[in-house]
Amino acid sequence: MSAFQRKCVPALALGIPAALLITAALWEVVPAKFQTFSVLKIDQVEKTVVYNRMEEKTEFHLFVDTQKALITSRPVLTAALRDPRVAECRMLKDIPYPIEYLMSELEVENPASPEFVQVGMEGEYPEDLKLIVDAVTHAYLNEEVYVGRNERLKRLATIEAKYREVDQMVRTADENIDKLAKSLGGADAKVVAANQQLIQNKLMDLNQDMRELNGRIRAEQAARQSLRDRGLPADQATSDDLLGLAGAAAGNDAAANGAAGAGGNLKQQLLDVRARIQQFESFLKNASHPDLLALKKREQDLLTMLTGTTGMATGTGVPVSRLDVLLEQRERLQAEIDEQQALLEQNSNMIVELERANRSIEADRKQRDDLYLQIQQSRVELDAPERITLHQESHVPEKREVKKKLQYSLFGGFLVLAGFVAGFTLFEWFSHRVGHVSDVTGEVGLRVIGTLPSPDKGGLLGLGVFSGKVDYEEWNRAVTESMDVVRTYLLRHLDPGRSASILVTGASANEGKTTVSCQLAASLARTGKRVALVDCDFRRPSAHEMINAAAGPGLSEFLRGEVSLDAIRQPTQAAGLTFIAAGQIDQRALQLLAHDGGRHLIKQLKSQFDFVVLDTSPLLFVAEPSMLAQNSDVVLLATRREYSRVPYVIQAKESLRSLQVPLLGAIVVGADSDFQRQTYGYQQEVVQMTRSLESVRNPVAMDADQPAAV
Repeated sequence: MSAFQRKCVPALALGIPAALLITAALWEVVPAKFQTFSVLKIDQVEKTVVYNRMEEKTEFHLFVDTQKALITSRPVLTAALRDPRVAECRMLKDIPYPIEYLMSELEVENPASPEFVQVGMEGEYPEDLKLIVDAVTHAYLNEEVYVGRNERLKRLATIEAKYREVDQMVRTADENIDKLAKSLGGADAKVVAANQQLIQNKLMDLNQDMRELNGRIRAEQAARQSLRDRGLPADQATSDDLLGLAGAAAGNDAAANGAAGAGGNLKQQLLDVRARIQQFESFLKNASHPDLLALKKREQDLLTMLTGTTGMATGTGVPVSRLDVLLEQRERLQAEIDEQQALLEQNSNMIVELERANRSIEADRKQRDDLYLQIQQSRVELDAPERITLHQESHVPEKREVKKKLQYSLFGGFLVLAGFVAGFTLFEWFSHRVGHVSDVTGEVGLRVIGTLPSPDKGGLLGLGVFSGKVDYEEWNRAVTESMDVVRTYLLRHLDPGRSASILVTGASANEGKTTVSCQLAASLARTGKRVALVDCDFRRPSAHEMINAAAGPGLSEFLRGEVSLDAIRQPTQAAGLTFIAAGQIDQRALQLLAHDGGRHLIKQLKSQFDFVVLDTSPLLFVAEPSMLAQNSDVVLLATRREYSRVPYVIQAKESLRSLQVPLLGAIVVGADSDFQRQTYGYQQEVVQMTRSLESVRNPVAMDADQPAAV
């Protein structure tokens, strides 16, 4: 910003006329053309019949940008050029690459709202403009917008094909599940569990019957063994004999009791089987169910066994082989147990397979339902209106459009003005000038022993325009007090009993070294001391102008031996201040000065004055300041805010340090005006305090300074 403030005046002074000149030139050069355009309307959301599919706002802007790109795409422009009237019109007839030409000339924008897209073009032939814009607009609608319905139909066909595929998978799985459920007696989990429980109960009963039958067989075998022991043929005994012998056999009481009670046990089993048959029939309506048939067969077997027992009790004396009957019953019972066990395992496997099939088909069923819903929505939304419609067709323009011509002209002028301002500002910024006092202490690395304010002109751009007359009297008072503070600091670093030479220089020209020299000499003179202000800027002397003194004779004449030292001393209006001008310099005077570096000259001046202030040339330009600095007691480096360049100041500091010159510090000329206003009272108090201290140390000097202060 400081760089812009420093260079805005010359930048504007040169940039404004150049900008006006460029604006006028562009106005004359840029032609005004005819312009026409058509308008397309894009709805915020997709138009629907029933279903509401709201889109995000960001998606809408992305959709609009996509459509704008499609309008100037190669397929659309190719379709527009298929019309021979468009391809042979005057605007495109002689164009070697009409598609590239249309891509660059067509303007697709949103002038008022994102919902309205304007397709426009400029040219010299109004009728051709309308023809081209309309052709491009309709080609876009036919190639990109209306073709969307065909794409929706293709999408619907794809969804329907996928639906049929998934539906066939679900149907096949359902048939398999139905077969498994039918084999298990039903698809209901409760029915399946009841069937499994019936089979398990039947197995338990059959196993119980098997145990009882095995007991009867063992009893029968024991009875037969008893008959053999008595010498009777077991296979010719009647049933009564078998029972009686079985009851009289020694050691076979338990077996006989089991055989005698077999008839009652079989009756109880028969009742249990009939109860299960009734329970089974209450669950199932299928009379031919294999489990039900098995129970009924069991009922017949028990009836047969009971009939056989009843026959044995009649005592008819019919010879029977009861053991053979029991063994045959055991074989049938074992076969039934094996059958029920196999049936139980088969049902268990089918239950597991049924559950696995139900789980695997669940995702396919959900996908089928989703596809069916999409099909229904797509069929309904096929009749929805298009999202993009033609809002306004183009027209044949009747007059030329000067708005864009004016915009081009003003924009060109603005670019020129901005270029001047930016160029000056960047040049100033790259110059890296001292912008604040902190730049000297921070970047340069010099102690700032004082600041001098510059005239605050104020007004427009700080130029004093419309600000009234500058109050230089107030500025002089501020400079005087500021320099008194510098003087106080300087006296603390000098031997009060000896004369001192003070050299003031700068890194480059126009940095305020002469102002600092004159003000410092005047401030030292106000203490009552004898002060000599010597203008050692032989190349461009200017100190005599500031104090209204003569330009010669001066040091040059003294060095050449033409005049004495007393002859070049000029009195000034300030009491105690003597001025010595630079005189008319020549090569001989410079050679004489370089002979001893001005040591003899400074020694002579110090013998006649308490303080010798040397105003020299810029340090980096000529050799005289370096020679004089080596023979001076103190060196002060003057810098100017917003003018001195930091690299040059650093170079000057390093040059003086390399010569082992006693560089005391820097004085910043042109400090911030706000800083001066805020510290004005403080500086005045410091001056008063320092004068009080000096009055204690040197009452005679303070007495001499008192009239000047008044």
